[in-house]
Amino acid sequence: MTILFYELIFISIGLFAGLMAGALGLGGGIVVVPGLVFFFQLTGVIPEEFIMHVAIASSLAVILFTSLASLNSHRRRGEILWPIFYKLAPGLALGALVGALSSTFIPTSVLKIIFTIFLIVVALKMSLDLHREHESHVLPSWLYALISFVFGGIAALLGVGGGVLIIPFLTYVGIPIRQIAPLSNLGGLIIAFVGMCSLIISGIYDMSHVNYTLGYLYLPAVLGIAIPSSLIAPLGAKLNYILPMHYLKYGFIVILILTAIKMLF
Repeated sequence: MTILFYELIFISIGLFAGLMAGALGLGGGIVVVPGLVFFFQLTGVIPEEFIMHVAIASSLAVILFTSLASLNSHRRRGEILWPIFYKLAPGLALGALVGALSSTFIPTSVLKIIFTIFLIVVALKMSLDLHREHESHVLPSWLYALISFVFGGIAALLGVGGGVLIIPFLTYVGIPIRQIAPLSNLGGLIIAFVGMCSLIISGIYDMSHVNYTLGYLYLPAVLGIAIPSSLIAPLGAKLNYILPMHYLKYGFIVILILTAIKMLF
């Protein structure tokens, strides 16, 4: 295996993740985590027992970059609903801390199964809701905090950034579809930062003998994926305003199903 081969894999993962982050507000984690699992299994650069932990931590680091890149495009369009974000942020941050630290106590094999089940459940839920009209629901602030705490915990546990959870929730409470992606990106930014920092600290001992790591971060993957992902994320954000919404929803569901299949096999 050559360095060029490694970089081509990272660039491919990064381009695809960046498009998804910009267009759908997914944060790219559902692409990055399986992609890195495949890479680590293929190359053996990470010990088998830590593959999922490193994939999750590295994915969160990439999400940090792509969320920032996507948000810049959304910010210029004035589409960010700050009052809604302020309701979500505290719960997302605390949940991310708990979820990231919890992942360090779960074996890689179990994390793979949890990740696959999670994607299948989300895909099924989105399929059932595809042609359903949603009414707006007014929720109290404490319920926003509780729900966002759960979302932050699950997202950091699996390294997915939270978009796959935040998007259906924001649809439920009646947020306009084109304003969901920037809110999801903001939520992913909070989750990614807190989760990444937690996994850097908690992984220092386990990864001390592995080259090019910082805690559970695998630095070549983070840089190799984050740079192309961040560069193409603004293009994905533009697609959010150009393509019909049902195309984006269908694409979202297909990506979830394919990713789940790849994780199983």
